Amino acid sequence: MKFTIRKKIFLCSIIPLLLLGGIVILVAATIVKGAIIDQVENSLRGTAIATQAAYDQNTGSYLQTENGDVWKGSYNVSQSENLVDTIKEESGMEVTFFYGAKRIMTSAKDKDGNRVLQSEAGEVVQKEVLQGGKEYFSDNVSIEGTIYYGYFAPVYQSGDKGTPIGMVFAGRKQQETFQSVLRIINTIVAIVLVVVVCCILIVSFCANSITKALKASIGTVQQVSAGDLQVSFRKGLLKRKDEIGDLTRAIHKLQQELRNIIGGIKESTDALLNASDTLEQTTGQTYDSVGNVKNTMNGITDGAHRQAHDMEKASGNVQYMGDVLEKTDQETKELSRGADSMKGASDQASDIVHELRSVSDEVQKAVSMIAEQTRQTNESAQKIREASQFISQIAEETNLLSLNASIEAARAGEAGKGFAVVASEIQKLAEQSNAASGNIDQIVSALISDSEQVVATMHTAQDVILQQNQYIENTESSVTSVMEEIEHSVRNIRSIEGLMKELEKARKEIGDVFTEMSSIANNNVEGTEETTRALAAMTDDFSNIETSSQSLRTMADGLAQNIANFRLNEE
Repeated sequence: MKFTIRKKIFLCSIIPLLLLGGIVILVAATIVKGAIIDQVENSLRGTAIATQAAYDQNTGSYLQTENGDVWKGSYNVSQSENLVDTIKEESGMEVTFFYGAKRIMTSAKDKDGNRVLQSEAGEVVQKEVLQGGKEYFSDNVSIEGTIYYGYFAPVYQSGDKGTPIGMVFAGRKQQETFQSVLRIINTIVAIVLVVVVCCILIVSFCANSITKALKASIGTVQQVSAGDLQVSFRKGLLKRKDEIGDLTRAIHKLQQELRNIIGGIKESTDALLNASDTLEQTTGQTYDSVGNVKNTMNGITDGAHRQAHDMEKASGNVQYMGDVLEKTDQETKELSRGADSMKGASDQASDIVHELRSVSDEVQKAVSMIAEQTRQTNESAQKIREASQFISQIAEETNLLSLNASIEAARAGEAGKGFAVVASEIQKLAEQSNAASGNIDQIVSALISDSEQVVATMHTAQDVILQQNQYIENTESSVTSVMEEIEHSVRNIRSIEGLMKELEKARKEIGDVFTEMSSIANNNVEGTEETTRALAAMTDDFSNIETSSQSLRTMADGLAQNIANFRLNEE
């Protein structure tokens, strides 16, 4: 079901009225009920006090005889039926006189017509009235199953306001009160319904007037939306002073503006068609150009990748060269330490040769004391043998070091040729030293043998001593030459160490350059890849532009067709 404005106005007006009517009825019922109950309470109180005054007008005190009757002076309260019946007839209320908590006299009767006597009041009533000495109103007093509004007033002895001796009750049926309240509420409901009906009629008239005007405006707008810009407006709608008049005048102004806008759009549509054609052609050409640039950048990117790969390979070779140089430097340091050891051994050998020369001179000068010196000669011969063996070991180590030096010089290439010559000479000297040490060992053996026969072969010993001196001189000369060559080798090794340090420094500088060049190559790769991606995105954009230009042409054609539906003044 269509939810029209008329229905919305109707509901927006009626629903608040109904809610307001319901609230008014609820509030009125509550107020009326409270007022009637207050009125009932006041009337019951007046009746109870009047009944009490009717009994108190008799002189004397209240007392109860042996037969159970209650007297007020000379007046028998237990026989006061006429009094309570008269009060009931005049007030329409039931009255009861309680002596203590028991009913002594009452106008209330049961269904058989008997008076309700000797029954006790409730505990709450006894507590409030008999014990508290206060008046008490209750809306729930039951007498023979009938609910009453009841008011209780305490009864005192004449001149004594101490403890009540009883109480007076006045009551009215709740049903009678409810009927009075119901009659008043029904009257209020009828008034509210009359008001709601009147409001509904007024709202319906206003809603019909508004919806008729809106339908007329909607019809005009529908004609305008259909392309009829020549539609006329009712003068009555244009002259209205309410919102509908404002809406009609706004639609009339919209019609005039649409005439101007559609006219301008028609003029722009042709230009848009021409521009879309030009844009489509230009976009196609640009798309082809961007494709060529993209292919060129792909070639540049591949070259940058190869360059970065080559730089990484060169950097790896430089790193490998650095490892080789580091290993060579370590071996050079080891060779330097060996040369230092060899130099120390040569110095020791020179000292031993000098000592041997001194011993030989003493032997030549003290031939007469040869017998005594034979033992010393034997000891010296043993020392010479040990020294000769040590020299032989030094010669072997020197030979091994010179071999290592030759190998390293061969590895060094052109730069190690000079050092290879020195290493070769050192090797020769080491071989001569080894040979000389072998000769010394033989001489010492012969010396030991001759010393045992020194007494018999003195003259032979002198010849041997002379020959020994000659050998010592040769050995001394050889050791001196070896020491000079060793010192030269040590200087060359120190020079090699310096060159190795310079070479390592140059290697590090080259490695840094290659690292920087590799970083630049990687950056070039990233830049070319980024450019390629940008060109790819640009290609996609130009493809989208080409598609958009085609869509633009289609929309321009559609716009021209749509504008043709509008009817302007000049047409």
